[in-house]
Amino acid sequence: MNSPDGLDHPWLPNSLDDSFDPLAHADVQPSPETPLIVTPRGGAREVGRSCIQIDTQHGRYLVDCGLNQGAGEQFPALYGIEPKSIDAVFLTHAHIDHSGGLPVLTARGLLADDAPIIATPPTVSLATVLLRDSLKIHRQQAHQSGVSQQYTEDDLEDVFDRFTTINYGGGRIEGLAPVPDGETLVFQYGNAGHLLGSAWIMLQTGGYRVVLSGDLGGRMTQLPDITPPPSADLLVLESTYGDTHSHTAIADARSTLYSAVERAIQNREPVLLPTFAVGRAQSLLLLFAERLHMLSDELHDRVRLVVDGMAQEATEIYHEYVTDDTYMDESIVNRVTDSGWEEPFLPPSTTFPDSDEDRQRLLAETKRGEIVPVIIAPSGMLTGGNSPRYLVEFGARFDAATVLLTGYQALNTTGRALQNQQKAKDDTLTITTAAEPFGTDWPESPAVTWTSTGSDDPTERVTRATIPADWVETVDGLSAHAAQHGLLEFARTVGPDTIGLVHGPEYAQANFGTHLAANVAGLEQATRCRLLTPMVVGQSESLQTAAVSPEMLERTGYQELDEQLDQVYDQLVALNEEVAAARNDTGLSEAEIREIVRDELENHELAAGN
Repeated sequence: MNSPDGLDHPWLPNSLDDSFDPLAHADVQPSPETPLIVTPRGGAREVGRSCIQIDTQHGRYLVDCGLNQGAGEQFPALYGIEPKSIDAVFLTHAHIDHSGGLPVLTARGLLADDAPIIATPPTVSLATVLLRDSLKIHRQQAHQSGVSQQYTEDDLEDVFDRFTTINYGGGRIEGLAPVPDGETLVFQYGNAGHLLGSAWIMLQTGGYRVVLSGDLGGRMTQLPDITPPPSADLLVLESTYGDTHSHTAIADARSTLYSAVERAIQNREPVLLPTFAVGRAQSLLLLFAERLHMLSDELHDRVRLVVDGMAQEATEIYHEYVTDDTYMDESIVNRVTDSGWEEPFLPPSTTFPDSDEDRQRLLAETKRGEIVPVIIAPSGMLTGGNSPRYLVEFGARFDAATVLLTGYQALNTTGRALQNQQKAKDDTLTITTAAEPFGTDWPESPAVTWTSTGSDDPTERVTRATIPADWVETVDGLSAHAAQHGLLEFARTVGPDTIGLVHGPEYAQANFGTHLAANVAGLEQATRCRLLTPMVVGQSESLQTAAVSPEMLERTGYQELDEQLDQVYDQLVALNEEVAAARNDTGLSEAEIREIVRDELENHELAAGN
């Protein structure tokens, strides 16, 4: 089968091309009885290229459009989307597995002329940095593979021109996008606690709702707690750690990592932290800002904290929000306000290498024993950026080093290859990478060799490096993703009839689906979403989902979009708090709680009419 991602999908035709329409294939269309149709175009039974299509009677939308950094097809399966047919894109957060496919949409002309890409201000700033870097990698990969680029700088600039910022809150889509007449879609953004500016999204039309979790967190001390979501008929829920009941406590994980770093400094071993440039890097920097100053004078003088690549730009963006408690936890805001230190994510005397010459100089100083570097460098999975380059240089130059993996390692990434070899109890770990040396060649060493790619061109080659297995340690508990317990609490708050699991490995989804079915009251079905397979939200006598009516919004009389968004957000937050309190304190059933919500909404509507 000509599979869209190289995997087996027996529910799809044997071959797929641009004429394939998943709605037509499933024989479903939006109607008054089925006002919402939700179709995964990526992130189904995989971690990466998150992309969900939402069809209403009058519009078509996407939630996220990401890039796959592991195995399989790189971009979402965009079969059957007609030119200029997407009316808007809702972006949950900036990470490249949710944003990296946006320029492909513009390159293929799939967005309507004035279709916005809607996101919070921090998400837009961070995504801009990540997408610029992603273009560099895409250009390099296309050149190495001898294929055409799927998008260019012009397509990327088109994405930037379409970015439309919105703070947490809600409103009608017609306030932001030139949608067709009759479109009544209402949306809400709420804090997802995963990344600066990250959001879950609620979409509603025809009296029915879907909540899309994006990536959920609630674990990072620098971010506010997750905003309680509204109830909905369908919940599309991430499941990255759906089979992990709970992570190691974040405080314990931070202590474990810092102890490993301190031990390496004492032993004069260089440290590499392959790190996601946005989110994880800032968490690590905050940790070091809090603790490195407690080292003895001797150790403190020895250590050199190095922040490489995009992590520097992303940290500058974090510092723009350190006094904004909408996006930053109050503890950070208070610390900055009380101390006047406006850069809490930046330990003193941090080094930022600007060139390969700087990196060579750094490693030479390390070799001479003058410093011990602690290097924070993207990418977190050792698939690109400078982290794989540092790893190979370490293997060629040093007898001892410490490499700390602090995040999820996707299939067919270098990080996962290291972990798999460790599980096999190998004494040495071997990687193959396209990374280039900091100089004209790698340092002469039996641990590093050039090898053929196997292509017809004998000049094409990659690097094979071998390092001791005891160099590498995985530090669990630092993930910004919620584990099973946090995901379950989110699902209970939404109280849906159906949950569709996305953004997770199959084994995690299988176990988690069973757990949800047993622990979410009123849940009729928990399913693992299938690629290009629509899920229909429609009329059912058993459904009693409360609705924020477009008429209610119209009768508020607001003309300015900001005022409209504030009004809706205040109402939704108040109702969400009432629902959460009712669930936690009264033991009311889901139906009784929804009845309360409907009554409150009717009161709001009557008040607005008066």
